[in-house]
Amino acid sequence: LATLRWWRPWAETCFICGGWYASLALMLFNSKLDIGKIRSFDIDPSCFDIAETLNKEFVLEEWRFKAVTQDIHDINYAGHTYDTFKVNGEARELYDEPDTIINTSCEHIKDFNKWYNSIPAGKLVVLQSNDYSELEEHVNCVKDIEEFKEQCPMNNLLYGGVIGLQKYNRFMLIGMK
Repeated sequence: LATLRWWRPWAETCFICGGWYASLALMLFNSKLDIGKIRSFDIDPSCFDIAETLNKEFVLEEWRFKAVTQDIHDINYAGHTYDTFKVNGEARELYDEPDTIINTSCEHIKDFNKWYNSIPAGKLVVLQSNDYSELEEHVNCVKDIEEFKEQCPMNNLLYGGVIGLQKYNRFMLIGMK
């Protein structure tokens, strides 16, 4: 993501899809990128407390970071109204319009095409997937970077790359949808 510095020096509102414990959010906040706020969405409710604790400094900074337990198929990427929780457990409704959408676990997304097509044109997307189909939960693997590009058509592809790991290849795409 550091290579985006030349192209876009900030992200006003970033949605991380499948954010898990939100360690990526912490890395982004601690990078040289100027990040306004991050919303980390994960369907697993056990991630919320850990993500909020890990990013506590940014939660306390007028909610620059908030974790949300929600299925990413239920998000309106043009502008999203959702509930999150205060420290005392009280629900609070928020509304955010993301300019950046990150999904580092595309291989886990059922109905991936439906999800990807729900993102409006003009959003910066940062996507990762892999070719490791040996895991049952990997329901959307791609065989190579070309197949990943076909699966995720973009109006302006800024980066496409592969890193070879011991058991599989990991693919990354960054661009404007």
